[in-house]
Amino acid sequence: MRDEPQPFKTVSGLGRAELEIKRSRFLALAAPSADEATARALIAGERERYPDANHHTFAYRLGHRGDISRFSDDGEPGGTAGRPMMEVLLRETLVDVVVVVTRYFGGTLLGAGGLTRAYGKAATEAIHASGFRRLRPHTLMHAVVAYPLAGAVEQGLTRAGLTVRDIQYTDTVSLSVPVPASEEAAFTRLVADLTSGTGHVEARERLYLPE
Repeated sequence: MRDEPQPFKTVSGLGRAELEIKRSRFLALAAPSADEATARALIAGERERYPDANHHTFAYRLGHRGDISRFSDDGEPGGTAGRPMMEVLLRETLVDVVVVVTRYFGGTLLGAGGLTRAYGKAATEAIHASGFRRLRPHTLMHAVVAYPLAGAVEQGLTRAGLTVRDIQYTDTVSLSVPVPASEEAAFTRLVADLTSGTGHVEARERLYLPE
């Protein structure tokens, strides 16, 4: 059975939040991250931004199913920082995202429960500040049709709710069209109908586009 690609939810952009609890400051960043190199760079960037802070904790989930998941308490008591931040990402079903929460210790111990709540709240506020978006898998389909048929084909695709991304004119006309995953066969039939079977269609790369 083929593993079909699925839509996924991530953050729209960079979001920040700040909390102060018993004079401890929690400075949170949430940002999109497509790979571990990007996630590590964002974490390192927060360390450079706040070099004198006591802790730089983080959590990230990468891959469209969250196959890569990492978190760190960075010196806080085990399970009080990275884990509650990861639980926020899981609760919001977010992937391709990193959250970093930097803490300046204010002199008063917050206890395990207090730390867990603080880190979870800081992460939540940062990701909500960044906003959400859902991306749906598409296949970029490439259709080659005879020059006299190009206008009718483009109009037919538009009527079907599809967007032609690129058109190239030579002795034939090539159209690149993102098609929702699982609808590739329907697209091929549509092009065949519009060209009386003379059009040529091939599937190219996978894309993830906003719903």
